[in-house]
Amino acid sequence: MTSFGLGRYALGVVAGVAILTGCGGSQSSSGASGAMPQGASVRVAPMASQFETHIRPQVSGLEALYSFKGSPDGADPWSGLVVLTKRQCGAPCPRGGLIGTTLMGGDSNNDGTVYGVMSGKKGSWTESVLYTFKGYPSDGSEPTGILAETQPNRVFVTTVAGGTNSLGTVADLSCSSDWGQCESQSGAVYSFAGTPDGAKPYGAVIADKAGNLYGTTSAGGTDNAGTVYRMQPKGSSYIESVLYSFESGKDGDQPYAGLIIDKKGALYGTTVEGGATGYGSVFKLMPSGSGYAKSILYSFQGVPDGSQPYSGVCADPHGALYGTTEEGGTQNLGTVYKLAPSGSSYKEKVLWNFGSGSGDGTSPYGGVLVDKDGVIAGTTYGGGSGGSSGLGTFFTLTPSGGTYKESIYSFTGTDGANPYAGPSVDENGRVYGTTTQSGGEDLNWGSIWGYTKLILRSVPPACW
Repeated sequence: MTSFGLGRYALGVVAGVAILTGCGGSQSSSGASGAMPQGASVRVAPMASQFETHIRPQVSGLEALYSFKGSPDGADPWSGLVVLTKRQCGAPCPRGGLIGTTLMGGDSNNDGTVYGVMSGKKGSWTESVLYTFKGYPSDGSEPTGILAETQPNRVFVTTVAGGTNSLGTVADLSCSSDWGQCESQSGAVYSFAGTPDGAKPYGAVIADKAGNLYGTTSAGGTDNAGTVYRMQPKGSSYIESVLYSFESGKDGDQPYAGLIIDKKGALYGTTVEGGATGYGSVFKLMPSGSGYAKSILYSFQGVPDGSQPYSGVCADPHGALYGTTEEGGTQNLGTVYKLAPSGSSYKEKVLWNFGSGSGDGTSPYGGVLVDKDGVIAGTTYGGGSGGSSGLGTFFTLTPSGGTYKESIYSFTGTDGANPYAGPSVDENGRVYGTTTQSGGEDLNWGSIWGYTKLILRSVPPACW
């Protein structure tokens, strides 16, 4: 086990952990994040001379709030957004405050950023860089996961590269009360080493009532198939330990998304591959004595059932789990699924098969939101009005007579393209998200959007 320092800052306590939900990383959780889609290229972001305030027209209820420029403001926002609450801000709390990460941009080496977006007058939104990563051998590179729930103005970020071993980090940031900037505390970075502790942590960490942090690594561990790890606060440091090391087989392989935790301390997550048939799994780690007992809740079957769940799961008050698979389903273009408790096991049901109709989305990488009326909201990386070459969608699924009715917004490029992360929601039911590409004005570095037309009927949602 390894320690990393927290300087003079002590970890705060998370209140009211019933089932913490991030849905892939949306939160976050959040969200949530996973691996880049196949064919995604690594690009060099251009330098921008200054930050700008954007006023965008609303298009069918979706409003493009900000278009990234590259460096220094950031590029390729693969992670979702954290909507700042009064508890996260302390006082004062910026109006309409959103924070997130960009995979690239920032310094001259494109190590990525943490950014904030604040709403202003007459529909304006202003983006600013809160923190710029420094890469190897410092604080990390390519940030993908963000948590802002432990105490006011405190942020934990996971990076998939950089750090002392170039295998990713967990960085602890303290931010100013107005969320104008964040800084890393001395020694407050944990660098993964590969074996046995893990490597490439795509998903965000979560926290329990005692202030322990939990997360996954997509690689590393004893069999290089990924791990579930815990960071325990000890004085001004953390002690890192591996709770489970995947074996690249029936137990699961490559957990990309973050976790959720229930009030008994059980952890739930997904693996992109492995399981009984090799198409991915949903797993549970239950505290048992001084360790954890792992069980597979469901192994995906491919077609027509679903495969490659890059997103994590979220849970409703009845213990049902919801998520997406990037492939599989009747069209092999992805699914939305539900796992409902059934005695001592779970029963899986595909709620939606993507690609089933004209204009439908394809390849959902991010997680979903589910409100108390059962309305499901999410994104797809591809598809939409452009068909197989479409730029992705924001979708809602509304229960209707034992099935679902889908509503679709198709991204056009000017408002963004290829949303990877799932959406986030504020206390008023307004939904926000990011796209990894395009963004208007001939840019191609991603965007932030808000959807004003949809109001989730019950806030906060039952599952997010």
